[in-house]
This record gives sequence, structure tokens and C-alpha cells, in this order.
Amino acid sequence: MIRVFFTLALFPLISWGSIFSSNIKDTFAAAKKEKKPLIIDFFGIWCPPCNELDETVFETSSFIEKAKSFRLLKVDADADSSWKLKDKYKVGGYPTVIFTDSNGSELYRIVGYRNLKEFLQIMELVLSSKNKKLEEACASKNEDDLWRCAVICSERRNLECSSDAYAKLQTLLKPGTARFDWIRTYAMESVETPDLQREGYANLLRLYFNTPQALVWTLSYLAAFEDEKNLKPKKELIDNILKLFPEMLTDSRLDALGLTTRSLIQIKAEILDKIGRREEAILAWKEASSLLEKEAKQLAEGTKPRAFTLDRITCLEAAGDLNAALKLANQYKTIYPDEFTFYSLSAQILERMKKYSEAIPLAQKGYEVSYGDNKIRMATLLVRLYGTVPDKARAKKIVDEVTSQIKPETKLQIRTHKYLKKLQDAWSKL
Repeated sequence: MIRVFFTLALFPLISWGSIFSSNIKDTFAAAKKEKKPLIIDFFGIWCPPCNELDETVFETSSFIEKAKSFRLLKVDADADSSWKLKDKYKVGGYPTVIFTDSNGSELYRIVGYRNLKEFLQIMELVLSSKNKKLEEACASKNEDDLWRCAVICSERRNLECSSDAYAKLQTLLKPGTARFDWIRTYAMESVETPDLQREGYANLLRLYFNTPQALVWTLSYLAAFEDEKNLKPKKELIDNILKLFPEMLTDSRLDALGLTTRSLIQIKAEILDKIGRREEAILAWKEASSLLEKEAKQLAEGTKPRAFTLDRITCLEAAGDLNAALKLANQYKTIYPDEFTFYSLSAQILERMKKYSEAIPLAQKGYEVSYGDNKIRMATLLVRLYGTVPDKARAKKIVDEVTSQIKPETKLQIRTHKYLKKLQDAWSKL
């Protein structure tokens, strides 16, 4: 799985609870009554860029002021109550922020992190669309309309619609712009044949190597070879992208691409790991961790740097500094004792350290305070850990408990089905 990291800008914080609602039915009803568009934030409490949106966008005075023109809804993507809404809007990754008209018809979406400046511009784009329906936007000759069409259709995996929008945009978008890079990213994400993926990403790296997005394409290019034993990625393409890395750090397109200098370092570290340059990767992971620590210290006094910490634990673990990663995870599980996230991270690190007896009680506690998709993931971790004891009876009890409690409709296109399959796979290996 490709990990693409996103970063934080630094702004004063207040609680989003006063302006976002978690009541799906009431928020849709209020939007319709008031004839206001909606912003629907599908988030995970464990998700670094989701937390980053909270800390650097949703909790700023600029966002709060512009948000007066919208109704705001927070949807916990791990809760059972999110299933039908995720299915309706074809939500696959987090964070996904859906912008709709007052009747709930999608106008735009963001997948991943955007900083405050970019997010405000997108809010303005949505407001200026005058609730123009997707069909109208797709039939338009206007760049903003076609852009909305391409983004929505791509994320919904509507290939006919997105391909048509790409074709129209080809004559409007200029090489060297962020939208030009995004369109090529979306176009490649719709390609499902491995041979075509490898060829497509290789062509992007040959033709458009001087954009920060080339780092993201490089990760995808490498991923297309993961299940292939006889084929290897072209070393010269990857070496060329890495050679241009210093120039990418100051590229003017970073904000619009949802990237920063620190996130680029994290992506570079993962590329170096994947191509076997481990010593260089370790240095990059450590540099990213150091930057995260510095950024966290600049937050308002008394603020818990949750998003920075989640990302930093990942960087420390990737750098092989498991003790430091574990110390940080343990510290934060005392700050959030009723949440599964940091129990899970601590247990996973201990699992990697082969300290299974220490990992089991932490995983058990995480399981007890988890819910929905969280509970399935914690159960899968527990089953793996019980397999090291081994304790098949306790593992079976966990599997039976989860599968009897969590039963999504088979027709819903949601991740829950995949998580349940992973749980069964873990059980079948015992």
C-alpha cells in the first residue's frame, strides 16, 4: 500500500465541535431548509491528514467565517452510521471532503489534505458554481466546471465521464500547472491493468519529471511492480526524479498539489526504502521526524499536537527507531485513554519487536474501546498476536464476536467488507 504523507500549516486552534454537526439527518434537513450547500468531512480519528485538516483548516477563523455560507457535517468513517453515506458518495480514502448543494447533490470533493489557502479557494469555487449540477458542469466548456467534473467522476470511478472531461481539459490546461499534474494523476489512477500502469507512469516520469507530483507518480510506478518477479522498474527514471528533488522543495505548485517540503521528504524516504537505499531512507525518515517535532512546538500553548504525533510515530518506526516510536505512542495513549488509536500503534510496534506478550494487553484494551471498522482492525491484530502464544480459543472468541456484531449489507461498496475478509484471513492462518 502506498503511503502519501501530507503536512501541516500553523494556525491558532479552537474546537470544531461548535460549528460541525455529527447528526446526518438533521444537517441535511437544515441545509435543505436554509438552501445552503454542505461540507461533509469523512474522517478517521487515526488518520494523520484528517487530524491535520482539523488543526490547520477547520479550527481557523478564516475557515469559520467562510463556512457561514455552508452547513457542516462530520462523519466518522469507522462508525456503522457512516455506511450508507460512504456508499452514496463512493468514499474510498480519508479524509474525503464532499461539497454538495442543499439537496445533497455533489458539487466537488477533496481527497487528502489541503492547506487553508487551497481549502478556502475550493470553498469559493463551490460557492461560485451556483449549485450547477454535475451534468451541467460536464457539458460546459468552462475550465472550472470541467475541473469539478473530472475530479468528481475520477474519485467515483466513473471512467466514461472522467475520460470525456480529461479530453476537454487537454486543450485548456497548460503544462507546468498543478491542475495539469492532477489531471494526469487522476487519469492514471483509473488504469487498472498492471502493464498499462507501468507504461503510463514511466511515460509521465519521462515527460513531466520537473514537478513535485513526479515523486507521487514514482511511488505509484514502483507499486505497479510489487507483484511482478520478472520485471523491474527503470532505475534511470527513478534516479532522475531523485536528482531533481532539491528543486522540488521550493516549487510554487506545492500548495495546490497538497504537498509541502516536509511531506516531500517523507515521500522521498519511502521511495528510497522501496529501491533498497536503506541508509539514505533512514536519514530522510529522521529528517521528517525532526521537522514534525519542530512544527509541533510552534502550535498554540496547551495544544496536543495529535496530527504531528501520528505522522511522527510512523516516521520513527520507518526509520527503525522502534523504541522512540513506542515511547511516543505510549505517551499519547495516556492522553487519549478511551480511544483505540495509540493502543493500536503501541501494540503494532511491540509486535514488530516480537514482544508479543507485551503487545496483547494493549491490543486487548484497544479492542475494548474500539467500534465499527476500528474494532475489525483491532480484532485482526489480536488474532495475529494470539497466534503467537498460541491461544486459538481466545482468537476464535474475538472472530465470532466481531462477525456477529458487524454485518454491513453486501450491496454497500464500503471498506468494511475488506476488513472483515482480512480478519477471516488472519483466523484461517492460525
